[in-house]
Amino acid sequence: MTSSVPAEQRVRLGLVVAELVRANALQAKPEQIKAHVEELAASYEKPADVIRWYYGDNRRMAEVEGIVMENNVTEFVLSKAKVSEKTISFDELMGQN
Repeated sequence: MTSSVPAEQRVRLGLVVAELVRANALQAKPEQIKAHVEELAASYEKPADVIRWYYGDNRRMAEVEGIVMENNVTEFVLSKAKVSEKTISFDELMGQN
C-alpha cells in the first residue's frame, strides 16, 4: 500500500490544528456560533427562518462550529505572527536574481 502525501499532510495539519485548539482554548463558544448563524441569516428576507433552519440540523450546526473554530485558530495564529516589510526588486520577487 502506497502512502498518499496530500492525505498524510492533511492528517498532520489536522493534528496540529487540534493541538492548537486544545492548548489555547480556541473551541467555538456558543455565543460565537450564535453570532455567526445570525450573521449568515442577516442577508435573507426572513432571518428567523434561516436561524431555525441552521439550528434544526446538527450537521449544519457542526459546519458552523467548524468555521468558527477555524476563524479562532486563524486569528490566534495571526496574532502571533511577526510581520516586517522588505523592499525587493521585481526580478528578486520573480526569483530571477
